[in-house]
Amino acid sequence: MIELEIPPRTAYVGVVRLALASLGRSLELDDEAVDDLKIAVSEACTNAVLSNEEAGGDHPVNVKWTQETGRVIVEVADRGTIYERRADEDSLSSGGIGARVTMSVAMLSSLVEDFEISPRPGGGSFARLVFSTS
Repeated sequence: MIELEIPPRTAYVGVVRLALASLGRSLELDDEAVDDLKIAVSEACTNAVLSNEEAGGDHPVNVKWTQETGRVIVEVADRGTIYERRADEDSLSSGGIGARVTMSVAMLSSLVEDFEISPRPGGGSFARLVFSTS
């Protein structure tokens, strides 16, 4: 397991993307799989950073890489406001989350083997991305 903690700033998303792409290459993932990994990790980390910004907080974004037989699990956690319902949003169409996040979830789901995002105990969100290594 490898854990990273970055400040909630967009400049640090690239650091995570490069680090995890290197880990993917060390598993001998093909170029397409590494590209999907980079895009998905960048998207999840950007969501976490933006969520923190919206909350006005300065809490770090936590990223965890775990290898298992035949797969890699990347978890991204923040202390932002992604799950705070907004009065101007139709809760039936987007589950109470913004259109940006709804589109992001659709994209992430298409890039990874399995994806889920949920509220984090104590506030914020927790995204779990599963990548096949076989």
